[in-house]
Amino acid sequence: GDYVIMERRNVAENGETVVALIDNDRATLKRFYREKGRVRLQPAHPDMKPIIVREGDFAIQGVVIGVLRKFR
Repeated sequence: GDYVIMERRNVAENGETVVALIDNDRATLKRFYREKGRVRLQPAHPDMKPIIVREGDFAIQGVVIGVLRKFR
């Protein structure tokens, strides 16, 4: 699998990939979009559905700044 390198911070700009904690117990890695009073956490895979959350129902743990991929 891949390893992600993240910068620890609790805010993100639209389009950044974040590590988010949902309902204080479920971590996810998704692209972040703030829209119309809610947040859309968009998966990279087009067949997966986005996660829609209200501002208080998740916490950004960090923003992805790099990926390490092992080829063997």
